[in-house]
Amino acid sequence: MHGISGTRYGYTGGRAGGADWAAAFGAMVDELRGDAEHWSVPLPPLDGVVERYRDVLAAVTRPALLHFDLWDGNVLVAPDGSLSGVVDGERYLYGDPLLDLVSPALFRRIEDEPAHPFLAGYASAGGAVTWDVSARTRIALYRVHLYVLMLAEGPSRGIPVGGERHDYVTNLLVAELKHLDSLR
Repeated sequence: MHGISGTRYGYTGGRAGGADWAAAFGAMVDELRGDAEHWSVPLPPLDGVVERYRDVLAAVTRPALLHFDLWDGNVLVAPDGSLSGVVDGERYLYGDPLLDLVSPALFRRIEDEPAHPFLAGYASAGGAVTWDVSARTRIALYRVHLYVLMLAEGPSRGIPVGGERHDYVTNLLVAELKHLDSLR
């Protein structure tokens, strides 16, 4: 998937996107914040988060095709152990391939797990990642995005605001925002 390039960054079909990755990513986060407001989901302060890291996001210069929901349940494996397909592509978009490394290690930091099976498979397919400060910062931003998404869409999936899962993800989001600041 990451070998296919788009003509713009972000989603297709009139959803959040932009001429560069920083603009598209900012629009995606803003759209989620709007959803959270619509559903009366409280979020920690996010004003200026994407703008503070615009220079790091600008390192992404090619809109690669991303799945964005690559957790175990969406990856199909053949009896011989080879990849036979991926499903649930309604979240596909064009942007930074690092975005696809968040969901396989949900609620964790994949960059702290060098032996993670997804990283091993990714490297064997030619996608080795150098975990420099730029990559660590971008993937932290992508975890922030995923946690905001999980919180914003919670009520539409019957997950109550203030419930155990909501509180757990909120705590992860707050911790990730602090982690992001520590990378500066």
